[in-house]
Order: sequence, then C-alpha cells, then structure tokens
Amino acid sequence: METKWMKLYVDFAFKRLFGSQENERILMAFLNAMLKPAPEKRITSVTILDKELGREYVEDKNAILDLHARLDDGSKVNIEIQLANEHNLQKRSLYYWGRTYMEGFQKSGNYADLPRTISINITGFLLFPYYSERYHLAFDLREREAGFLWDDTIELHLVEMPKLVRLWRERRIGMGQDELVEWLLLLEAGDDENIRKELEVRAMDNPALQEAMDKWEDLSRDPEAIREYEARHKALMDQLSAIKENERRQQLRYEEGIEEGIEKGIEKGIEEGERRKSFDIARKLLRRGVEAREVAEYTGLALEDVYKIERELQ
Repeated sequence: METKWMKLYVDFAFKRLFGSQENERILMAFLNAMLKPAPEKRITSVTILDKELGREYVEDKNAILDLHARLDDGSKVNIEIQLANEHNLQKRSLYYWGRTYMEGFQKSGNYADLPRTISINITGFLLFPYYSERYHLAFDLREREAGFLWDDTIELHLVEMPKLVRLWRERRIGMGQDELVEWLLLLEAGDDENIRKELEVRAMDNPALQEAMDKWEDLSRDPEAIREYEARHKALMDQLSAIKENERRQQLRYEEGIEEGIEKGIEKGIEEGERRKSFDIARKLLRRGVEAREVAEYTGLALEDVYKIERELQ
C-alpha cells in the first residue's frame, strides 16, 4: 500500500514525531542541529515536559506549546510552528518565553532556579523578508555597541521555511552542508517526493534521521493517527483560509480607500482649478472698473472674496 505521508508542519504530526517520550533521540538530534552547541556541550538527553504552562494568577492566559522540553544542562526549550501570519508571532514568542522562564521561580522563589530558556519558531511565512539569504535567525540579549551578553538565559530562534525551500530549490544550500537543512526539509517532505528521496539517501549516514523517517512512515500508516491528523489538518486549513480571506478583504478595503481618495482628489483639484479661474476673471473685471457686486454675480464668487481681491489690486 502506498504511504500517504503526513505533513509534518501540521502540529499534530510534528508533536507525535518530535514530542513523544519514545522519540527523544529524534528531538535531541534536531536540537543539536538547530542550536549547534560546542562539541563538549552537545545535548545528550532531553525530557519532554507538559505542553501546558502553569498560571501564576487566575487571570493569566494558558500557554499551550507545540513542544516543551528540558535539556540535560537544565535549559528549557519551546518549539512553535506557525503557518499563517497572524501578526502576533514576536510578542507571542516573548510571552511563551517569559512564561517558561518564570516556571522555576514560581515554584521555588529563587532567582538561581531561573533556567536558560530557548524559543524556536518555525514559520510558513516571512517575518524578515529583507534578509532573503538567511532562513535561520538567532537572537539573544547583547549590549548594542560592544556586543557582549547581558545574560545567556534568553535565546530566540526563527526559521522561515519559504526562504529555506527557495534556497534549496535554487541549489544554493544542500543536504550535507548543514544537518539542520535535512531536519527542516523533513517538514516539507510530505508534499515533495524529491525531498523525500534525497532524505532517504542522507539517512543512510544519519541514524537519527533514519529513525525519524521510519517512525514518520509508521505514523502515516496508523489508522487512528490518520483520523486525528486529518481532523487537525482540516481545522488548520480552515484557519489558514479564514486568515487569507480576512487579509483579502482588508486589501480590498485598502484599495477601495485609495481609489476613493484619488477620486476625491481629482474632484477637489477640479474645484480648485475652477475657483482659481473665477479669481482670475474677477481680477480682470475689477481692473476694468466693473462693480464688485456685478463681478460676484458674474463669477459666482462670494462678495467678500471679490472685496478681498479688490483690496489686493489697490
């Protein structure tokens, strides 16, 4: 039976492959490729945590993450996938980062328990299009001029998938140059047989990637998982459609506003032109000695305007 591969950018499939206790080796390999720690600091174990962050106050919002894990050095990692631009990613990511960072303090009240906290955001849209050659951007807290760190507890990563796919299709980046490329293209492989075939070759030299592809195939053939996946995929596509329709309507209103503004501008320009023409005629008549009232009646100008012109000519 031919496998109908799940799209791993759908959060259900991503969580099942990367966020399951039995798949911690896969997540560990992905994070080492993403974070690129020094050889002596490579991640050797991860623990999958509850995706729902606790609330300090009743009025706090719930924060439910796509993936939440603790590394062997005590650091915490959040991973979020956002396909459509809801124009909230930067603040939402900081909110989730802050909630994760404060978890330890809420329990112990000790600043020393505040962990290094890493947020990874994978997007299906461009947040920084002007950096067209960089699909992976990393942010931390540094002094502006000298560039030294305030503290290493904040680390934010952004992966813009459209850039990655474009660069790969243009053969400007490739598998084998950077292991992260292989793991990220795995998210696109559900839609692209060419990517899958190339990944199969790369997996021969990468046991963790091979394990990920085997478990991905098993997941894509599991009837119960397929039902859950299809329901989530449909909901996600409906959400994307609603966002795009809203953007289309906003664009239409914007264009209609521009068109209306142009029309009003033209009308105003015509009115101003006619008014200037009337003033010119009034000046000529006044110079010839025509009475102000007659000039006003002939040109359609207010009598006060005619008197003003008359004073200017004196």
